[in-house]
Amino acid sequence: MGLLDGFKAWRAERQFKKFTRNLSQSINSRLESGRQTHEKWEKQFSWYEGIMINRNEFRNKDVMESLKIIRDLNPDASMAIWNFLRLSNNGHELECQKPTGSNDKQGLDYIISLAKRVGALYGGGMDQLINVLNLTGFTQGAICLEVELNEGLNDVVDFHAVDPSTVDFRKDKETGEVQLVQKQSDGTYKVLNREQVFYLPFDPDIGDPYGRSPILPLLQIVFFQVEVLKDLKAVAHNQGHARLDVSIAQEAILTNIPQEIKVKGAQAIAEYANAFVKSIEKQFSQMKADDNFFHPDFIQVGMVGGTAGKSMDATALINIINQQLVSALKQLPILLGRNEGTTETHGTVQWQIYVAGIESIQRGVKRVIERAYNVALQVQGKQSKARLTFNKLRTTDRFQDAQAEQIETNTWISRVNQGWADNNEAANEVVGHDAVAEPQAPISTSPAIARSRRVQVKRQPKTRADDTEDEYVKEMQGDWVPEVAVLTTKAADDFYNLLQNQVETYINRLEEADTPPTRVLMDVHRFMHSNTRKDLSDVPKSFIDWIKSNILTDEGEQLELWDAAGFDWIEQSAKIAGMYNIMEIDTELVFDDTDDNFLRSLSDRSRRDAELIQGVTDEHVIMTLWDIAFEGQYSLTKAANALREDFAFSKGRARTIARTEMVGAARTGQWHSDKQSGMVIGKKWRSAQQDRTRDGHREADGQVKTLDEPFYVQNANEEFEPLMYPGDNSKASADNVINCRCWYKRILEGEEHLLEGGE
Repeated sequence: MGLLDGFKAWRAERQFKKFTRNLSQSINSRLESGRQTHEKWEKQFSWYEGIMINRNEFRNKDVMESLKIIRDLNPDASMAIWNFLRLSNNGHELECQKPTGSNDKQGLDYIISLAKRVGALYGGGMDQLINVLNLTGFTQGAICLEVELNEGLNDVVDFHAVDPSTVDFRKDKETGEVQLVQKQSDGTYKVLNREQVFYLPFDPDIGDPYGRSPILPLLQIVFFQVEVLKDLKAVAHNQGHARLDVSIAQEAILTNIPQEIKVKGAQAIAEYANAFVKSIEKQFSQMKADDNFFHPDFIQVGMVGGTAGKSMDATALINIINQQLVSALKQLPILLGRNEGTTETHGTVQWQIYVAGIESIQRGVKRVIERAYNVALQVQGKQSKARLTFNKLRTTDRFQDAQAEQIETNTWISRVNQGWADNNEAANEVVGHDAVAEPQAPISTSPAIARSRRVQVKRQPKTRADDTEDEYVKEMQGDWVPEVAVLTTKAADDFYNLLQNQVETYINRLEEADTPPTRVLMDVHRFMHSNTRKDLSDVPKSFIDWIKSNILTDEGEQLELWDAAGFDWIEQSAKIAGMYNIMEIDTELVFDDTDDNFLRSLSDRSRRDAELIQGVTDEHVIMTLWDIAFEGQYSLTKAANALREDFAFSKGRARTIARTEMVGAARTGQWHSDKQSGMVIGKKWRSAQQDRTRDGHREADGQVKTLDEPFYVQNANEEFEPLMYPGDNSKASADNVINCRCWYKRILEGEEHLLEGGE
């Protein structure tokens, strides 16, 4: 380092120290340690073990038990629960990812096997346990799950759903820690291990960690409904049925009183009249429903009540109660059998809101179950993380979406025709990439021809329309080479567009994240004088974590993009090579490009390549930004420019990816076509024998194997790796397949002597 360079480095370090010192002094002069406010349940002085955080009076255990009873007995509540559980547990997917972001197949196999045996109390299986948690969350506004481990702490015994109303929170008066506790049979409280018992509230209030039940208002409405129904029952009995109206003519009774009764006085007359009336009451009470009336003229029979009477119309009151029930149960009226009129637009909005409510409960269940799975992986000695994803509920109409897309497409066609936009601009807005050909006028065709044309167009490459052959692939031998060379050029353009979209996405996130936090910059400063910057192991963990949490936040989505794009291209290359290869053996043979083994191998290859490509991209992003930070003059402009100029997002890398993918896929198609022919029994490795040929590949030249046996080829670390054919990446490292142009010579039936080393 020259004198001038040394002076610049010294001044930069001095300015950085001055900046951090001033920043630290500024922060310390304004900030105070500890909490300055307190919760409503906290007390200044406490002589007992801890401060209990009491539940709201409407959310205590008795209220929750009442809510459970009404939930199961009330028809509307039962229907609401039924609908919610059917929609909220409509299937899910499990993933397991290593810290590097790649898939952990062993970890995934373990948690899948675990999912089959947990929740034994409920019949076994994670699906059933999810139902229990969803039900608890919807009823009580919280979910609680415990992970039970075996005595050796190396495996999971079971996952237990815990009733949230049986656990409480308290604050330890010494440490200030908020503890999750459960009351024991002897009256004491046991502190639960938060690493194994997970409590998650929904919509908690300030200072209230217990959560709020979504259907708690149901209690008030149901109690009111019960009272109203009792009153209506009484009214119905009193006014709803026609009844006999029996009257007795008093004069007729007095006229017909026997003379011997009359002479006995008023008392005897009254007793006689009362006995006469009671006898009439008895006779009418003993009448059967189909008896005919027969009575003297001093008894008159009429009808009262029934349809002739009028009473209060209870319909309006019942409608109000129904509306309150719908609101309390967070349901759509139609789901409870209430066919209220509404517009299609309003109905769609209501459905979207309802689905959003379901998804909020699902997110809570997802978090708790993922934490439980992560504990299971941890005790197995794995650092991988589980990821659970519920199947999406559709919130829009597919037909309407298709109509809207058609209108937007026609609008862009009109813009191109009017000269307001070019073809590539329209193509990028509609399908996300440059146009594959020039605009064509619509042609009227029969339905059969139209269907055929759609199939042909679907098979065309999704990129530009030129036929330039890639020079690297063009040098290889084989009837399939010219077509694959053209595909490689087109694939390189497609991959370059994908890389450019990636880097712009990362730069946008970089701008949103702004500069790294002070603690990260402090770590960077410490590393500047004690570490090199050769690879990721030299980068501070805090800096890597900041990049992953702010920039590389959608690795799964990027993997899917690479997987989808890669599969489209390698499928075309493999099919072309397979078709030409089998024709070389026998022109009567036809390559089956729908074979399950063939397509599965392409799918697996595409996924492996996507993980490798994205992993390299992530490492480049981290190291590029680390280089900027390491220089001590981090800025958004420098970071953005460095990313745009990095090889990871260059045309050169896109070309390398395309060549590796297309040639490797072609070799895959060759091997499967050889296997389908039934005439190929062996193979002989042939290296390209060029200046760039790897030493391991050069040494493998002449290696002979049967068709189903792998070659063993040294990688860059001088380790032997199995390759079923040149470019096979199923078990080989990247340095053994990238830009490989080796091939193998077929050994056919009748050439068995060649398998034994003969000529």
